[in-house]
Amino acid sequence: MNSINPKDSQNFITSKKHIHEILSRTNINKQDIVIEIGSGKGHFTRELVKICDFITAVEIDSKFVSMTQKSINRSENVQVVHADILNYRFPKGKQPYKIYGNIPYNISTKIIKKIVFESAAEFCFLIVEEGFAKRLTDYQRALGLFIFPEVDINVIKFIPREYFHPKPKVDSVLIRLRRKESGIQSRDKDLYQHFVYKLVNKEYQKLFTKNQFKQALKHAGVTNINRLTGDQVLSMFYSYKLFLNKR
Repeated sequence: MNSINPKDSQNFITSKKHIHEILSRTNINKQDIVIEIGSGKGHFTRELVKICDFITAVEIDSKFVSMTQKSINRSENVQVVHADILNYRFPKGKQPYKIYGNIPYNISTKIIKKIVFESAAEFCFLIVEEGFAKRLTDYQRALGLFIFPEVDINVIKFIPREYFHPKPKVDSVLIRLRRKESGIQSRDKDLYQHFVYKLVNKEYQKLFTKNQFKQALKHAGVTNINRLTGDQVLSMFYSYKLFLNKR
């Protein structure tokens, strides 16, 4: 199991009213196969089995695995898997699926990276801490830039801390990740990560000459290097690749 214990930061939503309110904002339907990250005590699992074709609930805590199994009772369209989501292997076949989860705050970054780079889900619906959601679309940070070429991220519902038990110190949001055609070719993934790290650390001289930097900024339409968009960063990366091949 992973050395970081996700149970240390788990907070649960138990109100059926709130659960219905949240699930109604997703596009999960009767044709869908769903992978649930962290079934907890089974509150969401019990409602998900009613609205989707089949659900695989992945839970790390053996106690919660038993509680989820009791919660779903005799439902036949569900399986509960006792596993650490960080070690779980997402399906690789052609059968489409969606992901849903109220993910632990302390491993949110690890889970997001795993979903984006290891799953094939077209849609993911995740309850995350509000500040973390903002960081996912902050293109002055490496994490936001890493995932930007792969998925579009939208906040689709505000979830106040009062919805949770125990009540956390911060509010949460429901976010939607929608997969898009990658802006980075597979062979360039490592190069793009190298580029992003240098860029966010403002080590521009390690990426461009002064003249190349000016050209890259102009081509990307950058007027303020401290307020970059994801598309501008991708444009600068393409310029970097072009200059790199000419060296």
